[in-house]
Amino acid sequence: MNRPVGYVDVDRLQSETTLADAAAKCGVTLEARGSGPEVRIDCPFGCPGDHGGRKDVAINTENPQKVFMCHAYECKFRGNMLTLIHGWLTGSKPSGDKLKGDEFRRVTRVLTGQAEPTAGTTHAKSQEKSDSPPPKPEHNTPLVETDDDRVRELHNIDEKFVVDAATMNPAAAAYVRQHPCLSPESMKKWRAGYLPNDGGGDKRGWSLRGGIVYPVLSEQGKVLAWVGRDVNYDEKEREFARLTTAERADKDPPAKHRFPKGFHRGIELFGQQSSRLRETGYREFIAKHGIVVVEGFNDVIGLDNLGIPAVAVMSNKITNEQVAKVERWARTFAGDKVTLLFDADQAGDDGAKDALWLFSQRKLTTRVAWSRAMNDGVTKKEQPEMLTQNDVITILATA
Repeated sequence: MNRPVGYVDVDRLQSETTLADAAAKCGVTLEARGSGPEVRIDCPFGCPGDHGGRKDVAINTENPQKVFMCHAYECKFRGNMLTLIHGWLTGSKPSGDKLKGDEFRRVTRVLTGQAEPTAGTTHAKSQEKSDSPPPKPEHNTPLVETDDDRVRELHNIDEKFVVDAATMNPAAAAYVRQHPCLSPESMKKWRAGYLPNDGGGDKRGWSLRGGIVYPVLSEQGKVLAWVGRDVNYDEKEREFARLTTAERADKDPPAKHRFPKGFHRGIELFGQQSSRLRETGYREFIAKHGIVVVEGFNDVIGLDNLGIPAVAVMSNKITNEQVAKVERWARTFAGDKVTLLFDADQAGDDGAKDALWLFSQRKLTTRVAWSRAMNDGVTKKEQPEMLTQNDVITILATA
């Protein structure tokens, strides 16, 4: 087959080029974690979720195109080796998130050795940023205060929630029964519940219907966002895991939670509403044990059922903004103390290590309450929502 003049087989080039060689062509020293079919690197795309060198970008080295995905929830960007090269050269994503035109031609020339990376590219970009006015800090507006009538009407959507498992659809009912912390009483208290598919003419929250929905409240107690939990997530995750590496390359992994577009999750904590300080014994607990930080919604609710105040990062990775908020509370209410109670699994251990480092840098007295290697027997439960009162007493006494 006749090829046009200047044709470059980029698929073949990607398959024949190692990650280290590609990085070298960009004037970058590859600092990767892991080996074999998957390695991890720091996000090169100006990712707001890549804090503390967490190596959020996972690269499939067995794939000829070295496909990757950034697992930071603020990013979730994906692509191939060509896209990585663009990130290394510019520190940003391609225009429109896809390489094309001059951007594609530039990356191809660098990959083929026909061009050197522009001298000082990264420096020039950094200088350009420093000369620009600083970006406005991220902010979430309470739904009831927004200018959009359709958004404002969502502030009390919990009036439609169902909290009795007997009247939920089978998948939602099964999820609630598997999570005993979600009793009718606790869901009412936390304004959480099942949003039925049949809205009876009410179309509000359409994308959240059929799932369990939680509110993220501001420190003043106003609804900032409604977050939906996909009750079919576990089944979808198993189906995704059964796919071959090649089949997964072009598919997005299933999402456990559905956060509204434009909501800045990384600056909020579930359970941060200041009204909780009025609950019996909560100030005393915090003063003694510090601010308890967990991963998920159900962890906060489950511990609250036991009379234990906690806040959740809504992920297994804490952000700098969340660290700053916990620091403020720790210095005000807890004698500079923080207790980490992330899930007792690999992801939880990794997240707790990062959080411990970030809090320690702020000179807070921080302890990891449990991990996979601690409190043998108790940690078989893995999630804080599964703990009993005695479990918590044991964990805190031995931490």
